[in-house]
Amino acid sequence: MSALSIIAGADLPNIAIEWTDLNGSVIDFSTSTFTVKVGPEAGGTTQITKTAGITGASSSPNVLIAWTTAEVGTLAAGRYVIEVIAAAVDGRQRIRQIPFTVNRALA
Repeated sequence: MSALSIIAGADLPNIAIEWTDLNGSVIDFSTSTFTVKVGPEAGGTTQITKTAGITGASSSPNVLIAWTTAEVGTLAAGRYVIEVIAAAVDGRQRIRQIPFTVNRALA
């Protein structure tokens, strides 16, 4: 997935991810639970933690993240990382990071 970009104060559109294994096969996330974190690209404190509105599937796109204005509307302009953590019922976790930029709105 390529980097995402929004204007400060705008809604972040839903994110549809095709997450594959090393062989290129779509991973079945239909029984997984998810946590999504958003924090500064350079590391530091997580600014958003989300566990609701994330759906896993067995076919592509196999992860859908739905956002609300309240979740991302307060992020200041800057460079961030969206970290998606998928927890399988057997306890295994997969983690993926997506670069994310919030740009200043024009005056």
